[in-house]
Amino acid sequence: MTSLQDADSTLRAYFIKHSLPQIYKALLAGLCVSCPEDPLHFIEEKILEILENRDLEIYWAWKRYILKRKTEAARLLERMEEAERYHTRRKMRLSLLKWTAWVRYHKQNQNDAVEKLQKVQKSVYCRNTITAWRLTMQDAKRLKEYFKKLERDIQKSLSSEIQGDGQDRLSLLPNKLSLKIFQNLGVGDLLRCAQVCRSWKAITQVSSLWTEMNFSSESCWITDETVGRLLRAHRVYVTSVNLCGCAVLQWSSLRCISQCKNLQELNLSECPNVNDEIIKMILEGCHSLLHINLAFTDITNTTIQALSRCCLTLRSLNLAYCTNISDEGLQNLTTGKGCHRLIQLDLSGCSQITADGFSHVADACGSLQEIVLDDLPTLTDACVQALVSKCRTLTVISVLDSPYLSDVAFKAIAEVTSLTKFQIEGNNRIADSSWKALCRSSPKLSEVHACDCPRVTDNSLKFLGSLTKLHNLNISGCIKVTDTGIRYITDGPCAVKMRELDLSNCSRVTDLSLKKISQRCDSLIHLSVCFCDNLSDNGFEFLDKCASLIALDITGCKIHDQGLAALGSIHSLRKLTAIECAFITDNGIKVFCRQCRHLELLDVSHCVSLSDRAMKALSFFCKTIATVRIAGCFKMTDTAVKYLTRAGHFLRELDVSGCSLLTDHTPSFMMCSCPHLRSVNMLYCRNISKQAALKLRCHVQQWKHSDDDPPLTGTITSAQMEF
Repeated sequence: MTSLQDADSTLRAYFIKHSLPQIYKALLAGLCVSCPEDPLHFIEEKILEILENRDLEIYWAWKRYILKRKTEAARLLERMEEAERYHTRRKMRLSLLKWTAWVRYHKQNQNDAVEKLQKVQKSVYCRNTITAWRLTMQDAKRLKEYFKKLERDIQKSLSSEIQGDGQDRLSLLPNKLSLKIFQNLGVGDLLRCAQVCRSWKAITQVSSLWTEMNFSSESCWITDETVGRLLRAHRVYVTSVNLCGCAVLQWSSLRCISQCKNLQELNLSECPNVNDEIIKMILEGCHSLLHINLAFTDITNTTIQALSRCCLTLRSLNLAYCTNISDEGLQNLTTGKGCHRLIQLDLSGCSQITADGFSHVADACGSLQEIVLDDLPTLTDACVQALVSKCRTLTVISVLDSPYLSDVAFKAIAEVTSLTKFQIEGNNRIADSSWKALCRSSPKLSEVHACDCPRVTDNSLKFLGSLTKLHNLNISGCIKVTDTGIRYITDGPCAVKMRELDLSNCSRVTDLSLKKISQRCDSLIHLSVCFCDNLSDNGFEFLDKCASLIALDITGCKIHDQGLAALGSIHSLRKLTAIECAFITDNGIKVFCRQCRHLELLDVSHCVSLSDRAMKALSFFCKTIATVRIAGCFKMTDTAVKYLTRAGHFLRELDVSGCSLLTDHTPSFMMCSCPHLRSVNMLYCRNISKQAALKLRCHVQQWKHSDDDPPLTGTITSAQMEF
């Protein structure tokens, strides 16, 4: 076979097929055993013998032998192939182990290198931060020393004018203590104090008293010249300016705001003379602004462009009811460097904004946390989806008076945000499934305002009751809510932390709900059950267990003197609103006031059974009363006002609208006996003359009077007569 290695492959196959090598081996073995004289002849004979006698035993033995050898050869071949496969797998396994160890080693080296680079980067960042902080502190220190020196120079220049003056007790106090007292005064009070004497004038000119200027409360008398003079005098120190409702302001005073380089908070809401040019000038001069309120102004998209260019540190922006703002203006937010750090945004009443505008807001203000979208009838699901697609850090959302939002919008909110406060009103599309999604995605939800949502049911309250952080819940006008829903709230984990609960106009709520509230809501401080027709005196008697209740609103309830007397046992009660409670009489007020002597607010407007005796009891027992509203109590006379003014030394607000028996004596009683009176309503008092009412006007901050006859239909509420 060795000589056949180089032979033709066909020949080798023939040899192997017919087992010629084995045959020759057998013949050679036979020769070796027999040792014939003529080997060739011996082989020929034996071959012929085998051919002639095929049935011989030797033939079959030879066949078995050949078959056995073939079988052994095949088995050997299989074992060799299996051994080769095992060897290949073993080599691959060893290679894989080596490769894995090599990869692990290099990954470890790579991670070590990354950690070293991160440490180096952090150390460089910290060094740069500390260096910048040191430089900033040095500048702040120099600036502070400059301001102190400037203030000392002012005081020294004024000290020569105070010699021989200032003998009153306030002037003799140390400077720090005097400044502490004057810091509690408003702009108008400071200006009046400056006219008392030279000592007080020197104190009022200290610039630290003018860091926060609130002209809003003085809008009825403040002039453009006064505002400009104060801003120019203290422009270096001013950090906050509130000009809300100051309609008299002109270009000259508004221009002075731009000179306040350290201004951080600016409120120009309800200022009719504010326009784009003024805002642009202010923004270019005040680069440190953090909070801007431009609500109810006539600004346009030009102002938004200026905001995006100048306000790099702005955190809060109020554009409520700026109806000239459109999507084009909001697009400017994405192009400029400003407003990208906004966390609070109010776009209420901006009816020109569509889904594209909200998409621009989302692109520019991705870190928004609070957004208010009240009174937007054009607000749709697409608008909300565009907003929350990128604003995933929202925690406060308000969509009051947005009737076209559906479950699609609310579920989109639930998918990407975790809210702490949610407000919705006047929506008849939000269903139980939306509340379920919101409560699951926002376990830290603490305030929920769901007023006038008729699809809110007991199942909705079941999901709300599972919240552990909920402490403020308003479901007024949800007509499907029953005692079962209130039980879900009182039996849930939120009952212990509940502080404010409004169930107004929930007509299916009964005395059983008040019982559960009094048993479980230990921290409740404000409760409103207005126009809950199924409540009776028995239910109000349960409330005497609410030891922390401070404010209670029972407007329109069918409460009698018995129930009112039970409410008097709530010693923590400070405010009671009982408008249109027709069954309350003077005796009920007397018993109530005898027990609740620390009452501060009483609103019994349109309680037609009350007379002067009720006010006599109120003034005698409740010495700390500060607000009294008796609008529509037509039995009240001047005697009732006399009782209130003589004993009510802390009286600050009085509403006597619709009391037609009052005469000119009423304003005189108020002027003589109420030094702290700040607000007076005398609408529809036909027996109080205009001359007498005008005498009172200069003694109060808020004043309103008319001698017309009361309206024939409807009722006058305190909310309708706010200024």
